[in-house]
Amino acid sequence: MTTAEKTAFINALRQFKTTSVSGRSYNAYIDLHITFFARTSDGISHAHQSASFLPWHRAFLTMLELDLQTVSGNPDIFIPYWDWTGGASPFTADFLGSITNGSVSSGNFSPSWGWSIYRSSIATSFLQRRLGMNASSPSAATVTTVQGVTVYDQSPWDPTVFNSYRNRNEIELHNRVHNYVGGHMGTREAPNDPVFWLHHCNIDRLWWQWQATRGIDTYQPRTGFTSGVIDNTETMRPFSTATTPSAVRDISNLDYSYA
Repeated sequence: MTTAEKTAFINALRQFKTTSVSGRSYNAYIDLHITFFARTSDGISHAHQSASFLPWHRAFLTMLELDLQTVSGNPDIFIPYWDWTGGASPFTADFLGSITNGSVSSGNFSPSWGWSIYRSSIATSFLQRRLGMNASSPSAATVTTVQGVTVYDQSPWDPTVFNSYRNRNEIELHNRVHNYVGGHMGTREAPNDPVFWLHHCNIDRLWWQWQATRGIDTYQPRTGFTSGVIDNTETMRPFSTATTPSAVRDISNLDYSYA
């Protein structure tokens, strides 16, 4: 990213903290992640530990990107991805904030910069990060292994499925990075840390790469009403009724791409 692109992105996040778009501000995304972290009142796991993990977060990312463009008035703002297998660290003073003794207590994404912590299970006013204390980041070899799984998902559509790209991605890549960053990223209120979006953008990029090899229309389960699971043409809450796994399967229809 250029310096201008970094600045535009972080300033839009800061502005969105205190400005509503379509009836929601940034903290609404934290509420949504908490609500949909586990099985909801409809008996369905929408966001985690189920087949809809990847399309749900794709819709989540798309909604935020559009909100950032609207609140800033800048249609060119995009969510960047963080390649945690060895790419440049986002935890710098000029981007997502440098870490001092496990917290972001000054500079970007500190309280004085304009970033407040919301609904935190960690008793602190500072953004917390514990890089590498609870887990290591996934290696390139691990990514290659996961990307080599050929089946999108299968019954029982949960964390026990081994031959499942969705589940292997979620557990071996997604979960591991949340634990690697630690602090707020290791909690249900993970979007308190803006790196949440860069991490999930990379997860989405990997799914896009997997789709390029395995096929775009590979989501399982297909049409029907599989108990406790979002089928291919079912609505993913809390999004609009048109937001189904099928509707978000092709990123070219969502007006974004990966370099």
